[in-house]
Amino acid sequence: MNRLPPLLAFFGHHKCATQWIRAIVEDVCALTGLRPVPLSLLEENPWVSSLPEYVARTRPDVLLYMNADIAQVRTLASLRGFHVVRDPRDLVVSAYYSHLHSHPLDTWPGLAEHRRRLESVGKTEGLLLEMDFSRRVLDEIRAWDYAQPDVLEMRMEDLVRSPYERMAEIMIFLGLVRPPARRLDLGEQGAALAAAAASRLQRSAGDVLYATLRAADATTRRLLGRKAQRWRALPGREHLASVAPLDRLRFRRRRLDLASLLGIVHRHRFPALSGGRDRGVEDARSHYRKGSAGDWSNHFEPVHVERFKHSYNDLLLTLGYETTPDWDRPATR
Repeated sequence: MNRLPPLLAFFGHHKCATQWIRAIVEDVCALTGLRPVPLSLLEENPWVSSLPEYVARTRPDVLLYMNADIAQVRTLASLRGFHVVRDPRDLVVSAYYSHLHSHPLDTWPGLAEHRRRLESVGKTEGLLLEMDFSRRVLDEIRAWDYAQPDVLEMRMEDLVRSPYERMAEIMIFLGLVRPPARRLDLGEQGAALAAAAASRLQRSAGDVLYATLRAADATTRRLLGRKAQRWRALPGREHLASVAPLDRLRFRRRRLDLASLLGIVHRHRFPALSGGRDRGVEDARSHYRKGSAGDWSNHFEPVHVERFKHSYNDLLLTLGYETTPDWDRPATR
């Protein structure tokens, strides 16, 4: 008897490139026939009480858990996924500008009051307010289990620095891309190979299927946005248990070739998302503001450093972004 394969998953956190990663994963799913299902916060779905119940009702091939809570993740019986974190100091700066200017208010009712507070003060006070507002995200990153054998840990900085290599590593780990015959070392040729692959995808007849599946997936997401009345009409757990294995085994063994993955990543490169700006060129009002690591040092003042050290120094050390508690002293850097 065929065994149900593990649930594939992306585990992310707010302001850790979740939308960029989600878009790439959804494109991979579109070309492999898999069904991605997004989840922001579990409590936004009052018709379910746990992550296993959400999975049972939505039946994803790939779960996109973008504000991952380790307490809920531990309740999943079988999974294989990847988890992305970011320097918490850069997270705070990115969240400050996003919450002040660009993050949609209609998808986050509680953000409107925070934006009004940010608008009423300068950047010095605003960054202090943001540290408090983002406490939940930082606490979830702190609580995460970084020793799960079936979860590949990845830093956003590494993804940004080497997107083709790191995305290939992730997708091979998930079993969604066929491993290359030789050691993966794209080097400077990676961007050229990816651009050529993206062009081939655009010209191919398969791109019609690609666009169709993306549109169908957008429809699915809209339907998932319909609240409890939609879920009440879904089959019960007993029925789901009988049909889910058939659905999930149907496409699971289909894998993408490496060239197609490179083309997908190329489609989502920073200049394409930011309106032509190169990474590191700032637009404070854009959702894709700057895209460079270490930007916190351009914004943190001594008061921010002290507040951050008091609240989150252990997190910086645990994640390896600093190696000593006195990282703010010039002699230690």
